[in-house]
Amino acid sequence: MFQIVTPDKRHEHSDMLDEMYQMRYRIVVGEWGWDIPGIEAGYDKDQFDTDETVYVIALTATGEVVGTSRLNPTVGPHMLGELFADYCNLQPYPVGKDIWECSRFVTDRSLTTDPVEDFRFRCRIGLGLTAYCLDNGIGRLSGLTHQKFFNLVQRVWQTEPLGLPRREGDNLAWIPAVSTIDEATFDRQLDRYRNAEAIVAGYAAAWIERQRGKVA
Repeated sequence: MFQIVTPDKRHEHSDMLDEMYQMRYRIVVGEWGWDIPGIEAGYDKDQFDTDETVYVIALTATGEVVGTSRLNPTVGPHMLGELFADYCNLQPYPVGKDIWECSRFVTDRSLTTDPVEDFRFRCRIGLGLTAYCLDNGIGRLSGLTHQKFFNLVQRVWQTEPLGLPRREGDNLAWIPAVSTIDEATFDRQLDRYRNAEAIVAGYAAAWIERQRGKVA
């Protein structure tokens, strides 16, 4: 379902990681228009891809990297602490051995035309993140996310904001947040994976209804 690449397995999966960095660049720079200082053209590897970073990678049936996310310990360099501390205006960003930061949750939707398959790829990444946390005594995940994804995360993880929504140049409202990770979290994610067809159908029906409302 997913591949977890820990620091001790990095050399073994070097080709997969190269493909992942290239995929991330295509999406975050090519599609989302992010300006990331210090990275190579075509290769999104920044200062938070450290020797301690753990990656969760989703693959297609043919072995292509279709999605990924990374985990960093908050006791070391991480994005909330180094770049976005001022976003945390409701409570300080949490730091501790059992608190890790999740970032670069990215999927390449061009690799599948099936919305159910796309949904399941994202579920696999979430399952991989949660499985790693449960196996390694990580009880909370922090991170910066936009409003839409924050709303989705709340359906799976017990999540609270660390700051008020803040709009940037892309006009998205960004929210620092922290989520609790437990066995119930994994069970909810597994249920969503198993019920992907019904969930995606529900999303499609809601979207059609919204479009009808706009026309009316």
